[in-house]
Amino acid sequence: MANDIFYVSIKTSKAVNAFAFTRSETGILDYAGAATPSADELSRMQCVEGSAYFTPSWYTYLPEALQAEISVYIPVDIENLDANQYSFLLHVGALLLAVEMRDSLLVAELLHRRSMVFANFTPILLHILKPVAPESLFAWIYGGFHGDGNFLQIYANDAPVSTGETDTATILYAAAREALKPEPSKETAEGMFIRYFKGDGNRKFNFTMGIVGAANHPWVDSIEKFEKISGAATGFHFADDPEKAGKKRSEIFESLKVKVQAEPYNPHDHNAVSVFIDDLESVLKGARSKCKAGYLRSTGAAILRHARPNLYSYESSLWRIGGNPDYFENAIIVRLKF
Repeated sequence: MANDIFYVSIKTSKAVNAFAFTRSETGILDYAGAATPSADELSRMQCVEGSAYFTPSWYTYLPEALQAEISVYIPVDIENLDANQYSFLLHVGALLLAVEMRDSLLVAELLHRRSMVFANFTPILLHILKPVAPESLFAWIYGGFHGDGNFLQIYANDAPVSTGETDTATILYAAAREALKPEPSKETAEGMFIRYFKGDGNRKFNFTMGIVGAANHPWVDSIEKFEKISGAATGFHFADDPEKAGKKRSEIFESLKVKVQAEPYNPHDHNAVSVFIDDLESVLKGARSKCKAGYLRSTGAAILRHARPNLYSYESSLWRIGGNPDYFENAIIVRLKF
């Protein structure tokens, strides 16, 4: 009896990528990596809809790269497919996409949201997460309000992860160990990340983080005004071309420039890193001017500043915005490169 093979296909406006999973004669599911199944092969398989994180309509702004059609291909003659394996295959596509796009925060969010779905497939999970695990752990622990207390205990215990684990930080830490090279007896968790982000001179970093304090700064106010105008435009074009306003809306968000920069002069926090984004109200008036949107969380900012004290400006871009940026934690997501 040959191994069963399954494909998870992820189709975006830019490309179609497929990933293969196999099931042995004894029923063990394994990950086979990127694949190139032929159209003929896929036509002879059952196709079911994969699960995304949220539908694109939930987001205020979602880049096209994350607007995916996820399909799962299953052999027509499949027998005794375990319900947990089936659920895993339906949900892993969104995680694979997040890893491919190096959306480190989304990777952590998906792990947290689908913890019970992924719990029985820890070895596969660790392999998939490995390319982005250090940055995902950093974004999860030091980029929002999830808190680092639990992770400090995980770091101090330095215990191996076991199948069935559902804690997001524990899983990400296990996947990141090879890259982070932890030494709990010699350095703190913050020290480990400072060493990691110092790099070796050749390593480039590319990851996503949420910003905090958005409700206390003026940029989110411009979103509300922009959305009212966008909604009116959608209604105006509803009869002839309802997608016209939506496309223009996305183009405007994509065009917004972001500046993430250090504030060593900040009297409250010398390690502060602030985030400025093009003001949407100004853009609508035909002008371009940035206003403050918030900050990187202080603990994460301190690590980045200590790792690169001479780096004052981070290459950055707006990556996505959640359904209610004035309320949801980490709703405004920026991409950092250095």
